[in-house]
Amino acid sequence: MTELPLPDPPLRSEWLALRAWTATDVPAVVAACQDPLIARFAAAVPSPYDETDARAWLASQDPARHAGSRVELAIISAESDDLLGSIALSSVECTHGRAMVSYWVAPEARGQGVAVEAVQLLVGWALGQLGLMRLEMFIEPENVASQRVAERCGFVREGLLRSRWVSKGRRRDSVVYGRLSAQL
Repeated sequence: MTELPLPDPPLRSEWLALRAWTATDVPAVVAACQDPLIARFAAAVPSPYDETDARAWLASQDPARHAGSRVELAIISAESDDLLGSIALSSVECTHGRAMVSYWVAPEARGQGVAVEAVQLLVGWALGQLGLMRLEMFIEPENVASQRVAERCGFVREGLLRSRWVSKGRRRDSVVYGRLSAQL
């Protein structure tokens, strides 16, 4: 598989859905990315974050999806289409059947199960329709809420990777979580 497809049918539950991003989402993305927790834990989100950043991020999505490396989806309310967050399948390696899951949730949507529901939808699609065999999450040790989400979604803590990457000018550790396909 070279190009990553968008989920077909679209991924949705009773109360939320995952869909492709559009230009109309830019103001909501800019507003959400003002949140200190998103700025702190989302390595790809610069601080300060503005409309230029959002448009550049949006413009990068189709080329990355066509190259087979990443698919990013908006997490929205199934009822109102309000933006609840973002979820991505990235660092896709089809040869090894492996990819990374990452997400952020808008401040006003936290504490409602948005992350768990969105991760479960994406995981089902990635391990099912895409046929991937392993999914990974890399979470900063201080991000306890995301570690809980990973565990609630069936990811297993596999260890601590010290000084794994540079984010916002400093070396950072990551707790690695993995989830395997039921086919293994």
